[in-house]
Amino acid sequence: MPDIMEAAPGRFANPLTLRPGERGCCPACGGRALLPVLRMERVPTNSCLMLGTPAEARAYPRGEIDLVFCEECCFVFNRALDPKLTEYSDRYEPTQGYSPTFRRFHQDLAARLVAETGLRGGTVVEVGCGQGEFLHLLCRLSGARGIGFDPCLSEARADVVQDRAEGVQLRGEFFSDRSAEGLQADLLVSKMTLEHIPSAGRFAALAEQVARQSAPGMQIFIQIPECERIFAHGAFEDVYYEHCNYFTEASLTALFARHGFAIEGVTREYAGQYLAIRGRYTGRPGPGVSEAERARLRAMLEHFRDVCTAQIAQWRALVEQRRSEGKPVVVWGSGSKGVSFLTAIGGGEGVSHVVDINPHRQGHFMVGTGHPIVGPDALREIRPATVIVMNAVYREEVAADLKARGLEPELLAL
Repeated sequence: MPDIMEAAPGRFANPLTLRPGERGCCPACGGRALLPVLRMERVPTNSCLMLGTPAEARAYPRGEIDLVFCEECCFVFNRALDPKLTEYSDRYEPTQGYSPTFRRFHQDLAARLVAETGLRGGTVVEVGCGQGEFLHLLCRLSGARGIGFDPCLSEARADVVQDRAEGVQLRGEFFSDRSAEGLQADLLVSKMTLEHIPSAGRFAALAEQVARQSAPGMQIFIQIPECERIFAHGAFEDVYYEHCNYFTEASLTALFARHGFAIEGVTREYAGQYLAIRGRYTGRPGPGVSEAERARLRAMLEHFRDVCTAQIAQWRALVEQRRSEGKPVVVWGSGSKGVSFLTAIGGGEGVSHVVDINPHRQGHFMVGTGHPIVGPDALREIRPATVIVMNAVYREEVAADLKARGLEPELLAL
């Protein structure tokens, strides 16, 4: 089967939003004991859209984040989410695939996943496949055919896929009840997507449906942000509107265990920033979250707001100090972390530009603040005194890029 890009009608309307009867309770387990965690107002409702003017970027709609903790299954979610304010379309540019650091991680992860699952031939389904980067890797290594779903699919950004495999079909649509009908798989993959899906419980139910339609023992691989790191360290840059879900190991494993998946492996990847589970469908519900674990996570979350506040104040003071000293500051990384960082510190008046190596981002403007997004070559003229890297995992890569351009600014990382 050739690599096909299909766009479905209504591709920008997420079918896995909450139904009226699901509101007011936990979208993962249905529990109603919800503990308030963190409120943030006037937050940009999209952080990866490519906007053409500073005015459009600054005027973009804003919304509210009201994080709550389910005391039954430990799931944390934004109960103030309005899905109509988010857009997943071909204007949405989330890929990290232009980074050599990320590509090495992707290649290693694909090789390990093929080895751990024993995948040889068969069918891989990926929900949230981006431009198909990871799906092509998996299928090329295993000889499997692939089916990928993503409403942000765009032929204009297909250059991010380096090595293509035969038999990969990409569908420019959300994963939904309709797309799950009759769908069969040997392995269902979802990477950095479940945190965007309002009805997490219905997503897990669809995974169960595909498993029941497939040969016995369908496997899953689910990767999401590692949220205990966010909660413990006050990583405010990792809290943004599109991320309506914040899973811990306890809540993620319990969600899929309730839907008949036996969890066979739990890993933390990418300098501890990603949490991943690997499991197999048995049809038998597994255990929930222990009372001791619920108490531990509840205690951690009680301090989250204060830790966030302290982190934001520290970075705001640093940027203001550099501005008062006449020292140009740039942010490296125009994705969600960059939008969240600039919004949290009050608009970032002390920041002149945002740098990104992704050519599809350059020439656009940061949602919320309107900062121009430039490529690394622009820094030869800007001559920043300080570069703040939005993800510490890229610090060495950024340092090498700066050195290659004859620049040695102060280099800081979140």
